[in-house]
Order: sequence, then C-alpha cells, then structure tokens
Amino acid sequence: MSLATSADNLTSDNFLRSLLREQADLSAVQRFSVWHDLEDISRITGSLKRDYRSLLPTSAPTADEQYAFHVDLDVCSGCKACVVACHTLNGLEEEESWRRVGILTMSETPSQQRYVTMSCHHCADPACLNGCPVLAYDKDIDTGIVRHLDDQCIGCKYCTMMCPYQVPQYSQRLGIVRKCDMCSQRLRVGEAPACVQACPNEAISIRLASRDQVAAKHAQLVPTAPESTITQPTTQYVSALIFSQTTTAQDKNLDHAEEPHWPLAAMLVLTQASIGLLIVSCLSEGMRSAMQSSNFVTGPATEQIWWNSSIALLVAILGLAVAPLHLGQPLRAWRVFLGLRRSWLSREAVLLGCFVAILAGAIGVHWFDRIYPSNNPLMSWPMRIEDGLLMLALIFGLAGVFSSGMIYVATRRELWDLEKTMVRFCGTAMLTGLVIASSLTAQVWLGAGAGIVLICKLLWEWADYLGGCRKTDSDLQKRSRRLIERELALSRIVRLVLGFGGLSLIILGMSLIWAVKPVWGSAVMGVAAVITLGGEFLERTLYFSGVVFDRMPGAMK
Repeated sequence: MSLATSADNLTSDNFLRSLLREQADLSAVQRFSVWHDLEDISRITGSLKRDYRSLLPTSAPTADEQYAFHVDLDVCSGCKACVVACHTLNGLEEEESWRRVGILTMSETPSQQRYVTMSCHHCADPACLNGCPVLAYDKDIDTGIVRHLDDQCIGCKYCTMMCPYQVPQYSQRLGIVRKCDMCSQRLRVGEAPACVQACPNEAISIRLASRDQVAAKHAQLVPTAPESTITQPTTQYVSALIFSQTTTAQDKNLDHAEEPHWPLAAMLVLTQASIGLLIVSCLSEGMRSAMQSSNFVTGPATEQIWWNSSIALLVAILGLAVAPLHLGQPLRAWRVFLGLRRSWLSREAVLLGCFVAILAGAIGVHWFDRIYPSNNPLMSWPMRIEDGLLMLALIFGLAGVFSSGMIYVATRRELWDLEKTMVRFCGTAMLTGLVIASSLTAQVWLGAGAGIVLICKLLWEWADYLGGCRKTDSDLQKRSRRLIERELALSRIVRLVLGFGGLSLIILGMSLIWAVKPVWGSAVMGVAAVITLGGEFLERTLYFSGVVFDRMPGAMK
C-alpha cells in the first residue's frame, strides 16, 4: 500500500470518527427517548438529567408567576418539528394547526432571517376568555395556562375574532374551537410540552414569567405583531440581532379574504332593519301627533304604527332565527347569556331577545284590546301599557344595536373601530327603516329620507373602503382596499349595483306616490326595500371578509 493511500484512509477514518462523536451528542428528542426507555427514572443522573430539566423551570410558579413559552430566535431553524409534534400529540385535523412558523426579514440585509415559532401566548389578560359568551375559557390560577373547555363551547367563533394572534382554531367536524393548552397534562408530571421536547435545537423552552412584568410591557412580541397591550402575552422572544424599522414578516402583504359570516351578516341587517322601522314609525307618529295638536293635521290617529311594529317584529324574529346557523353547536345556544358580565356577544343576545319579547308583548296587548274592547273607563289600562312597552322595546332595541357594534369594536382591530362600525350599523338601521316604512305607508317624505341616507351611505362607503387608495390611508386601509378590489371584486361590484339600483327604485316610487298612484308607488318601494336589504347584506359581508389587521409572522395560512 502506498503512503498516499494510507494517508487517505487515515483522513477518512478521522472524518468518520468525528461524525460518530457528533452523533453521540443526543438531541432533545433522543434524550427524551432514552429517559423513557429507562425503567428506573431515579437512575437518571448527570448531564442527561441536567439537559432535560433545562427545558423546564426548576420550581412551580409562585402566586406572582405563571408558565410561559421562551423562544430563542437565533437557534430556531424553521424545521417545523414543533408543528408536527403538536399536531401528532393532540390528534389535530389535517387543516388544523396550534403552532405555526413564520419568517422575519430585514430589507437591507435579506440574508439575515429569523424564524418565528408561535402558539398560544397564554396572555395575562386573554381576549378569548374575556369575549367568550359561554365561559368556555379558563385561566388556571396556579399555572396561568389559558385552557379551552371543549364541552362548554357553542362554536360561535367569536374568540377567533377577539384573539389578535389568531390562536383559536375552529374545527368544522366538531363544531367547536380548540387551542393549545401548553400540554398541561405533561407539565403536571414533569414532562415538557410536545413542541418543546421535539425541537432539535432546543429553541423553545418553558420559563416562569412574572405577571407584573408582563403587564408592564407595551411593545410588540416581534415586528409586525399586534400591540402587546391588547392582551399582555407572556411568550418571550429573544435574539442577539437588533431588529430595524425595516424588519417585516415575509407574509405581511399576503392578505386573503376572511370568512364572510353570512348568518351574522343577515342577522345584523334584519335586526337593525327591525329597530330602524320601529324608530321611524315612532318618530312619524310623534310628528303626526304634534302636528295634530297644532291643528296642522285633523282626523283621528292612525293604527299604522302598530302595523309597522308588527312587521318590525316579524323581521326581527327572522333575524334571530338565522343567527344560530352561524354556530357549530346550535343546540347549546341557550347558554349564550352566561358571559353577560364581560362579553358583548352575550349582551347583544340578551338585549335583542328582550327587544323581541317586549315588542311582541306591546303588539299583543294592543291587538287584544282592539279585538276585545272594554267600555269601562277604569279598564283603559291596556292603552297605557302598550305605549309603555313600545317605548321600552325601542330602548332595548337601541341598546341592542350598540351592543352589536361593540362586539367588533372590542376586537381592537383598526378597521373595526367605533366610528366606522357605528356609522355602518346605524346607517343600515335608518336606511332600511325609512325605505320599509315608505313602502308600508306610501309617504313621500319617508322615501326622500331613505334616498338621502342611501346616497350619504354609498358616498361614505366609497371613501372608506370601496374606492381606490388615498394618500391619507393607513397601511391597513390600503391593504384592505387592495383586497376588496382584487379578491372581493365581485362582492364590491354587486354591492354598488344593488345600492344604486335601490336608489333608482326609491326615486321611481316617490314619483309614483307624488303622481297620486300610492298602490304602484308602495309596490315599487317594496321592491326597493328588498334590493336595499340585499345591498346592506353585501356591505356587511364585506365588513367581515375585507378586514385586514396586524398579525404574527406565519399567521396567514
């Protein structure tokens, strides 16, 4: 054998020995496997025990502490072993994922990327818990882990809107929402969560977080993430890299339409139309009474307000009947009142339910008194009761519209702020109330009011989200406009067609009424009311599907 061949063999032998030495350094997964293969756990000593325990706190949380994820961005390789482990251990469905991985990039140095693994942040002030109408969330007082109670959930998906990190995942098969619970069953016996144990680089670990320190944070977890002040997340991301203002998530501009929530859209439009019709009817009757007392109008008061109220009741009942179609577990809908103390969704359900019940009572008392009149002056109480109930129903209806808006304002999404939401909801109530009342009474001034409100609303919608981008728009507004113009173009066009089509029919109906053809005018106004309701329904689905908001890297599927 030549000297050159011997040297080559020696080099190859050294190379193989170095590889074998590297393989001897077990990963976290391999160490965990050895740990379980040993029959006597008490025999685990030395570096094996020390390395395994380094993934977990050395002591249980105190009264001021809770468990929290700790992620080292500098060692995360984006292999998604944590995603696979979480998916496998929890038996998730194919499209369901409780842990996701995103990428942060810096525009000036694109080669400097950081992978961001995220799951539930077990926030100090969890929005999912605060918004749930059936108390299906619980924050453990000892560990701080936010758990979802599957047997309590009705599948309303409100927590998916409330959580700024899009953590809760809806299961279509089960009809409920599910989320990460930090593998609490493993933590109880001293084992690390599946994602922690599966990471080959030990980028994820469990630490103790002081609740006071978490509450004092005001920054984002990572660039492009929502503001931490919304829910006070406990996850800590660390990196030696200093992120600049140009650091952004790789999927930041990959916006896709959200779920349109058509049952919610139909429920909102119909209940607001009912309340709007009642408001218009009461105002119209009040104006007539004032004019009659001033001798501007003569003759007895009409029964039109009660016919209008009866129609309003039917519309409201239809709206509430459609609402359960949004639930994954509609038979559990009766429990929606449980979160009345803190959930706007519970308040909306209770207020609108009371509105329908009180309005039905007022109408029932009125028509009972008309069918079975009493000539005894002492028995004139039904008139006082029916008027009082009607006013009480109106108060509950207005409170219900406000609660409907606050459901979405509470999510803290920029495009669902108080002003934008209330303009939409109150505008829908007044517009639909005016056009329906005009079709029932054949009054020109009601049709004129409906036309004016519709023109103002269409102009506002064009300026706010249907038109092209403006220099004064925020980044989220621009992204929302682009999304509506491209992915939701058909809904946008149909909404405008229905809006202007309804306006044309309102003008035609007013012309017929003015030409002393009230029957034809009412018929045309009735068609205008149906088309206007359809346009408002499209507007409400765009409200849901066209919203864009800050999110964690990798949150977009």
